[in-house]
Amino acid sequence: MIFLTLTIIFSTINHLLFKLFAKFNINLLTAIVFNYLVCVVIGYNSSSENLFHVSILAENWFKFSVIQGALLAISFFLMGSTTKKNGVAITSLSTRLAVVIPVFAAFFLYDDKISATKMTGIFTALIALYLSSAVQANTQSVSKTKLFLPVFLFISFGLNSTLIKFVQEFFLRNASYSTYIMSSFFSALILSATVLIWRGIVLKFTFQWKDIISGVILGCSNYGGIYFLIKALSVPGWESSQLFPTISISIVILSSFGAWIFFKEKINLRMLLSLGIGIGSIILVNI
Repeated sequence: MIFLTLTIIFSTINHLLFKLFAKFNINLLTAIVFNYLVCVVIGYNSSSENLFHVSILAENWFKFSVIQGALLAISFFLMGSTTKKNGVAITSLSTRLAVVIPVFAAFFLYDDKISATKMTGIFTALIALYLSSAVQANTQSVSKTKLFLPVFLFISFGLNSTLIKFVQEFFLRNASYSTYIMSSFFSALILSATVLIWRGIVLKFTFQWKDIISGVILGCSNYGGIYFLIKALSVPGWESSQLFPTISISIVILSSFGAWIFFKEKINLRMLLSLGIGIGSIILVNI
């Protein structure tokens, strides 16, 4: 339970940090790069293996860490682009509903049990996730030519969560969790830093100290969210088709109340309804 709780807490902090970044006009690309740098440093200090040692290339999970890193970086870039082009609500809707991909993958890959109660809970969770963002999303005009951004964001977030569980289930042992995360974040760092350097040279892009500090803070919470997610997924007796909806709904609930407390965002009747349905779905999927 402690790993699940920490996953929810750190992931909620991530959501609130992105709201804070928008409020203070933090450059997302710079923050993302330094976020990954911090994640690599934390992983290096937590791992028993050296990232730059040739033996790590022989690990059966190494190729997946490269893919994982690419998905992490692409997801963040898509999130930034979707927010800019289509709005915050549609971005939030795409990332929240992406939970459907790892949930249904669990039934085929890990033989998760299927029951009427669990399926009702999963679909109820999707309804709650939809309601929590749909009212804002419907008020925003979305260019038909930019509809691919939310779709790609949905796919990238879903595949990222699915890959984490897949590698944890079939390739990782407890001692290699930190090393895998470190390797994944290093791949994400290389990709995102390349884009940042290109922007700096070609577009004469500059960044400020507030962007770097924001990235450092994000890196600490981001590493915690991923690390404790893998730990939670490894706990015997918990199926990922239960965990992913539980985590997603819990993040929505905590993020909503966090935004209400720290950013004075209003919680309307429809949001309260979605939170109530979400709590019910958590109970159903875990019966």
